[in-house]
Amino acid sequence: MIASLNILTPKGPQPVRIEIGGPKDDRAIRGWRTPSIHTRPELAADAIEFATLAGKRWRYYLRRGEAVTSIQTLQSRIADQPDGEFGFLLIARPTWKPAPSALGIAWCRRTWCHHIVLDFLAVHPKANDPAGGFRGLGGAMLMGVAAVASAIDSPLVWGEATAASSTFYQKILGEPSIQDHFFIAAEQLEKLRNELLRRTDS
Repeated sequence: MIASLNILTPKGPQPVRIEIGGPKDDRAIRGWRTPSIHTRPELAADAIEFATLAGKRWRYYLRRGEAVTSIQTLQSRIADQPDGEFGFLLIARPTWKPAPSALGIAWCRRTWCHHIVLDFLAVHPKANDPAGGFRGLGGAMLMGVAAVASAIDSPLVWGEATAASSTFYQKILGEPSIQDHFFIAAEQLEKLRNELLRRTDS
């Protein structure tokens, strides 16, 4: 497990576990569907698209032997192949029922120069409705990415922001100038890790 931290849910504050996922999680995210009632169906559609793309990328890396399913495996693969590229799928798991088994996903790659690329971050359609009662899940996923960066001593996380997600990254990273890309360097990674510690479920 990468972390356990509290988010706001329709049941009130609840802890979610951030973990590196495996094959069963790929199957779970392929089951994401838009709820019958959603105040922003375009957000639900984006989440499903990103989850689908993340799953395809995960399966591709798995076939090539370049997907890892634990921090320990990632660390050992980097030690054996310092210039290797390895992918991993972060999963936000609920600690209550009923709830989807994967509330959020983040597909990432560790590059040959030891940076982390965040290719896709998505929150389950049941949790990304602004009127649904969930808050803090996307930020929790980003904190999980920062925790992985710390575990492997990676100095930089970077990725692409869409028109719909740029405001999320602007808010979380405190960078109003973010448009179609973002860079999370050492100082911001440290802030994310400190916020993760503050919100860690005790």
